[in-house]
Amino acid sequence: MDMFEEARAIEGTLALCKLTQKELARQMGVSQSYIANKLRLLGFSRETEEKIRSSRVSERHARALLRLNCEEKRVEILEKIISRSLTVRECEALVDAAAETDVPDIIGRADKRRRIDTFFDAVKRSVDTLSSLGVESRMTRSYYGNKVYLTIVIEEC
Repeated sequence: MDMFEEARAIEGTLALCKLTQKELARQMGVSQSYIANKLRLLGFSRETEEKIRSSRVSERHARALLRLNCEEKRVEILEKIISRSLTVRECEALVDAAAETDVPDIIGRADKRRRIDTFFDAVKRSVDTLSSLGVESRMTRSYYGNKVYLTIVIEEC
C-alpha cells in the first residue's frame, strides 16, 4: 500500500466508523499528527499524485510540496526534485524559496479587508496583553480618506 492508498484508507475509516483523528490514532497505536499528515496527502490533484507515485519520491518530499498553494508550482518543484535527486532538506529549502513568491499579486477588496482586520485583531491582543501585565498601553484607529491610521501608545518604563 503506498502513501496515497493509506491516506484514502484512513479517510474512509474515519468516515465509516465516525471516529475523530485522535480516536483512530489511539486505536492504531500512532499519534494524531501521523493521521493528520497522512490525510494532508489527499490535497494533491490526481495528476500530481500519479507523478509523485511514479517518481517514487518520499512522503516527506510530498508533504513539503503541500506547503505550496499553486498546483503548477508543486509540479514544477516536483520535477526539480526528481531531476536533481534532491534530499528532503534540499526539497524543503526549494519549497520555502518558492513559497515566498507563491503570494497572489492582487487580492480582492473583501480579502484585503479580512487581512487588515486580522492584523488589527492581533495588534489589539498584543496591546491588551501588555495592559494585563501592568504596562499602560492603548491602541486607536483613525480614518482619513481611504487610509486607516493605527496609533499605539505604550507607557515608557
